[in-house]
Amino acid sequence: MSNTSITPNPNPTPAPRAPKVTFTDVRANSFSDRLLRWEMLQAKLAERLDSMPYVRPLFEELSRLIADAKSHEFALKAAKAAARQAVADRKAMMNKGEGIRSRLAGALSFEHGATSAVLAEFGLRPRKAGGRKKNAGPPPSPEPPPPPLPEIQVQPGPQVAGPVAAPGAKDST
Repeated sequence: MSNTSITPNPNPTPAPRAPKVTFTDVRANSFSDRLLRWEMLQAKLAERLDSMPYVRPLFEELSRLIADAKSHEFALKAAKAAARQAVADRKAMMNKGEGIRSRLAGALSFEHGATSAVLAEFGLRPRKAGGRKKNAGPPPSPEPPPPPLPEIQVQPGPQVAGPVAAPGAKDST
């Protein structure tokens, strides 16, 4: 009998793995995968171009297309980066503009008063005059009375006698 112990596999049924997709698979249809397939075809065909002169025009067209596709991809990435930067710049400008508008609104409100109709001339909403009206509302409901205490029942037990005054004696207090 051996002293080896068998430890149970902590993951008895591993999850099925998806097959790895390479750029040469038919299902790999992203731009970069297609470009890699074109480049592989170009590299392999360049070795045999002397024995197959009838494919030279298509080979040259494929070479030009690969160069154009790469330059287009770089231009597209630059345009995307520029667009992201433009969005960030616009957001920063809007935040800065709202901060300035808020400070100017405060200054105009200080100058003319928060309830002044002159503020509307600057596109600001004046506060309503008179402040908040106190709402009487329904009267507060009285608190409900506390629930009655449960009755305590005293169990009869042994009687303890206290000091007994003598009959006819007067209380000294």
